Amino acid sequence: MLTLALLFQIQASADQTVFFEERVRPLLAARCHGCHGDTKVSRLGLDSREGMLAGGRRGSAILPGDAAASLLVKAIERAGDLKMPPEGKLPDADIATLKQWIAAGAPWPAAKHAAPAVSTGKITTKDREWWAFRPLARPAPGASIDALIAAQQSENGVTPVARADGRTLIRRLTFDLTGLPPAPEEAARFLRDGDVGAAVDRLLATPRFGERWGRYWLDIARYGEDDFRGLDQEKYPNAWRYRDWVIEAFNRDLPYSTFIKAQLAADLMEADAGFDLRPALGFLGLGPWHYGITPPPQARADERHDRVDAVARGFLGLTVACARCHDHKFDPITTRDYYGLAGVFASTGYQEFPLTGAEAVDQYTTHQKKIKEAEKRVSEFLSTQRQQLADMLAQQSALYLAAVTKGQRGDLNWQIYDRWQALLNPPRREHTLFDGWQADGAPTTLQALIDSVIAEKKEIDEEKRLALERSKPTRGAMTRLPNGFETYDDYCPGCDASVSRTQPRDRYKLWEDLFRDPPKDKPNSGGVYAFDDADLEAQLSTEWKRHLAFLRAEVERLKKAAPPPYPFLHAASEREDAKNLKINIKGDPYRLGEEAPRRFLEVLSPSPVPIWTSGSGRQELAAAIVAQPITARVAANRIWMKLTGRAIAGSPSNFGRFGERPSHPDLLEYLAARFTAQGWSVKKLIREIVLSETYQRASAAHAANENIDAANKWYWRGNRERLDAEALRDSLLCVSGVLDPAVGGPSEELDAATRRRTVYGRISRFKLNEMLQLFDFPNPSITSEKRNVTHVPLQRLFFLNNEFVARQASALAARVEADANPIRQAYALLFQREPTPGEARMSQDFLRTAGWKQLAQVLLSSNEFLFVD
Repeated sequence: MLTLALLFQIQASADQTVFFEERVRPLLAARCHGCHGDTKVSRLGLDSREGMLAGGRRGSAILPGDAAASLLVKAIERAGDLKMPPEGKLPDADIATLKQWIAAGAPWPAAKHAAPAVSTGKITTKDREWWAFRPLARPAPGASIDALIAAQQSENGVTPVARADGRTLIRRLTFDLTGLPPAPEEAARFLRDGDVGAAVDRLLATPRFGERWGRYWLDIARYGEDDFRGLDQEKYPNAWRYRDWVIEAFNRDLPYSTFIKAQLAADLMEADAGFDLRPALGFLGLGPWHYGITPPPQARADERHDRVDAVARGFLGLTVACARCHDHKFDPITTRDYYGLAGVFASTGYQEFPLTGAEAVDQYTTHQKKIKEAEKRVSEFLSTQRQQLADMLAQQSALYLAAVTKGQRGDLNWQIYDRWQALLNPPRREHTLFDGWQADGAPTTLQALIDSVIAEKKEIDEEKRLALERSKPTRGAMTRLPNGFETYDDYCPGCDASVSRTQPRDRYKLWEDLFRDPPKDKPNSGGVYAFDDADLEAQLSTEWKRHLAFLRAEVERLKKAAPPPYPFLHAASEREDAKNLKINIKGDPYRLGEEAPRRFLEVLSPSPVPIWTSGSGRQELAAAIVAQPITARVAANRIWMKLTGRAIAGSPSNFGRFGERPSHPDLLEYLAARFTAQGWSVKKLIREIVLSETYQRASAAHAANENIDAANKWYWRGNRERLDAEALRDSLLCVSGVLDPAVGGPSEELDAATRRRTVYGRISRFKLNEMLQLFDFPNPSITSEKRNVTHVPLQRLFFLNNEFVARQASALAARVEADANPIRQAYALLFQREPTPGEARMSQDFLRTAGWKQLAQVLLSSNEFLFVD
């Protein structure tokens, strides 16, 4: 028993070490150490367990074993006034990782290697010799994927397992390259001829390939079709055009070098006669944008920060964004580097490119202007009448007070009478001005008070209006965002307006009691003289009602006659006021330091670093990225990870000192060199990988290997993987026979009735689809390097209770029941194999007590359907 307990303890310790090193430490380094590493903002260090326990000004950051009570968890869940990290909430999966780690006691294994050196802010020769920055090594003669893998396996004492059987291999290939299960006839053909190369070529040629591999890029591109605007939602109606461009680019096998350049500077590139590159600018044009939810200097700084982060991590695998507030703590990236890149995006503006003629655009915009003017006339009329009616009735307050005193309404307005009754009930009041209101002469006295409060409020409001006008800039640069939003870059309406005179609290509360507009969710809780449109119209005379009806009819007439919206691209272009940024001291856009010229990262540039002075610098930035060997390494590592289930460098978006070193450095060099040598062809690199013995190995167990390498670091077997959200949903539609094969087009809501592939579903940053959330879809507001995989009870309940699954079970039942051998057909569709005698017998027994729909739902819920070996 002691030996068994010791084994469990060793295994638990190993699991904790892997979990910490692979998930917790990189997360803390990427999202926390910038401010709570050496700097220790608020005296809090999150770079050691001791620092977390010691805590900062608010006390200990963690309580090992109690995640819910830990200050760190409260901060990242934004449950109180402390909200971390400041640039935005962590993805739910990252929050779950930290909670799981704290609940397990917050184990902090000793580092296997010495801590990385801290950046000094000066770029040295040693910095430039970091493995990820070196020129690509030429592959040795006779080098291959399998030879390089075999060398590591031999060195580490593991023996590769045999090749996967044909049925496993065709499933793996088809899911990896298209995200769909193989059709029974395709599986049969493969089992018959065994030609892997021909099967791969067919899969690479189908449009399903771009739908699968384009979605991988959309994770990195933080693709979304809307943005937050406070509690409202800004929708981007043409966002899908960027998504379709990405899919088409992968199907065309557009060279990855061109793929990069187009997303940063397609408007500055020569047009391709066969393929419009401009939709690629959706990478920049689709946000995230911050609109008016924060003052413009902060909003624009946060937007630039997003672009720097997405470009640097997405293309270069470097956490340049960590240098926003100070020089990078670990990598040779300076604050000047950060603001040199941020200046590129400060000199880039949002732009919409119409996909129709100028005449159609003019007709549409002119007509929309007429509609807005007509709507404004309605709004102004209602506002004027509302104000006049309120003022008129307010002058009669004494009459209502006297009537309430006597309890006799007479011919007074019953709504106003009832509101006065409710207001004069003491628990409703937040001031003392009505105390003793029933004394002799009170109505007259209170009328005078009310009149003075109204006059005072109007005087103060006019002073504020004039102060606001005086504070507005007479000129200045403008930022324009989607849906017609525009604002001065350096102006916050009202922020600079100064009015020394304010209304005393009790008098202001009295004014609110009379005129406060009701909140949207409580329409009947406004002031005594506040009227919604329906109440107001009931008070209007016949002629005023007729005029209002005329104004509204004009709005409806114009809307019916409006030309349809013209198609356009959400894109980017050069700003006329291209400029360098000044360094924001500690990341504060209101505290400016020296100017940082627009340029590339110093550590990746020749000395002296070339300065970009013509235009924004986007074209030069794109060229510099493509010229870097790290760019090819990052792309090759991502492609390998998607095909094998494990990255060579385990932190795909962090090739810096705090990222994971490659487990097979020679293999990564080989893949990156092959990638560039073959014209940056994604399809050619994929083909080479999937034709290797390494890729084609079975996922079988091997006791001796598992004792040495349980995590399969040396690729001695294939990795079994659960279908991601898109492949899962698409497979359910595919096997049930209802999948709509149409390629491209406007996005659709992913409800139970939608039959399009999931990649064509609407992706919302405002409220992500619940099924996508449940199955670990990434946060579309930030660039995501890889998917987290969770296994939670709600996922199993989804297969039991969800309407979408029920619909597919019904469709599958109808599809197989028409076959001469329905059980055999069901297994062929779902699993690409014959049922065993035992499975056939159990299915028959099940059908005697239930129907085909229930059996179909059971089969669709099976692990064999949800996992790929």
